[in-house]
Amino acid sequence: MGKRFLFGFSMFFALVGVLALDHFAGFTWGFFALCIGMTLGGIHELARMFRFRGLPLDAGLLAFTAVVMLCFVQMVAEPPRFGAFDELWAGGQADTIVRLPGEAAHFMLLIPLLVAVLYPLIGITSKDVSNLAPRITNNLGMFLYLIFPIALILWIRRVPNTGEWLLYFLLAASRLGDVGAYLMGKAFGRHKLIPHLSAGKTIEGAVFGLIFSAAGGLGIAYWGDWATGGMLKPLLVQPWYGAVLGLFVGIAAQAGDLVESGFKRAAGIKDSGQLVPAFGGVMDIMDNFMLTGPLLIVVLALWPA
Repeated sequence: MGKRFLFGFSMFFALVGVLALDHFAGFTWGFFALCIGMTLGGIHELARMFRFRGLPLDAGLLAFTAVVMLCFVQMVAEPPRFGAFDELWAGGQADTIVRLPGEAAHFMLLIPLLVAVLYPLIGITSKDVSNLAPRITNNLGMFLYLIFPIALILWIRRVPNTGEWLLYFLLAASRLGDVGAYLMGKAFGRHKLIPHLSAGKTIEGAVFGLIFSAAGGLGIAYWGDWATGGMLKPLLVQPWYGAVLGLFVGIAAQAGDLVESGFKRAAGIKDSGQLVPAFGGVMDIMDNFMLTGPLLIVVLALWPA
């Protein structure tokens, strides 16, 4: 437990450090590099899990798609402006290398549709027709579970003026929920949540985790609104909105953790890798965030700003 917490908090503060450096330097290239590294590491680990079960997965295709998509988000695509995002821009200017005219700047929204066409076309070129359906399904599933969510998180981070605070919000709600679930589950957990996926997770820990997520979301929303001089008002319309959104993020974070646990159990392994002692691999580090980015995009698109 001691080593897990030591490495867990070390990684958390290292990530916050990268975000803070980008924040004060006024760019997003540090976080972009981190997204590239974590995505490629995750693809490598997931491909290894699939190989354990003899399942087809085109890791090279996924890696190529990840690099192209993340580069597009970083250098070309305009950050989201729909729903509450438009006000969260606070009159800022997007930092892009290539500026597309007019509505073409939102071309990012079409990328998932293009990939949905690309993967089946790649699949049908394989001579192994017996594995055609699982190859297409696995490739597309890994794109939707790993590459697309990280691209969305990078997209959110690139919102001018407030993008870093939206990332701090995701971090606080996700990681505090994980810490709360772990500590309170150890202390008070009596009823297993889904024992065939994760023997250590309990219903009591999950409930406390959601409470911690709500508290973390509320705290970051207030702090960020104060630090930005009110730029987060579209997010904190009412005092309790931060807690509600933090609760939603906590649910998505726990769901992402359980999905990754399912991958590991299916592969018959305990950890996705050995990158960090007593903690696991890349996917063990970032599984909490896999579903939080898409959730935040949807919620803020519909948020009553």
